[in-house]
Amino acid sequence: MTPQGVDPSRIDRLMDAIEFVKEDKREEARSVLRELIRENNDFEDAWLWMSVAVDSLDQSSICLDNVLRVNPGNLYASGALYRMREDEMRMEKRRSQLRFYRDISIMMMWLLVIVLLFSVLFSYPMMMP
Repeated sequence: MTPQGVDPSRIDRLMDAIEFVKEDKREEARSVLRELIRENNDFEDAWLWMSVAVDSLDQSSICLDNVLRVNPGNLYASGALYRMREDEMRMEKRRSQLRFYRDISIMMMWLLVIVLLFSVLFSYPMMMP
């Protein structure tokens, strides 16, 4: 066993999977990485490379979440997740701003309605002879 508790044959298989990814043989890489993850669900490096080998951003996001579950301090995973979700966060910020402006506009409209009602209510008796 290595100092991290991973036996050398697993490291060799991980290296094979990395080579498959580099050669753009993603299906073979996923197969090897799935085996490694099945053997040890907390194999951080296997999850990290699986995030590169999968086909969609959603799958990649799940893999990176698993990396952070195993090691919350993994800067590669947190940086990749941040970059993946940056547009989503920007859109949510914009939606939040638009909701704020909508709420302010509605409040101003009701304030105007109340002021107009009071002005009509208090000016109506004065208009009567």
